[in-house]
Amino acid sequence: MTKHAEIPTGCWPAVLRDEHAAAYAGEKTVDAFLSRVGKIWPKPFIDTGTGKGKFRAWRKIDLDRAIDPGSVSGVPEAY
Repeated sequence: MTKHAEIPTGCWPAVLRDEHAAAYAGEKTVDAFLSRVGKIWPKPFIDTGTGKGKFRAWRKIDLDRAIDPGSVSGVPEAY
């Protein structure tokens, strides 16, 4: 079953799981987003587990750099 990307209500968190990263990147489905990770989209900064225990997360700023490299400073945000 294909998961559809959804935009969170109100704002975008600094760290995005699969569904939100896909929606933020403008992909129609999570599968479409994941097929482009490492090519168009950056690899997740957290990628652990397997199967149902799989956990991936992207930093919003990393996606911003891929979307518009000139709009984001080269200095990483402090966490």
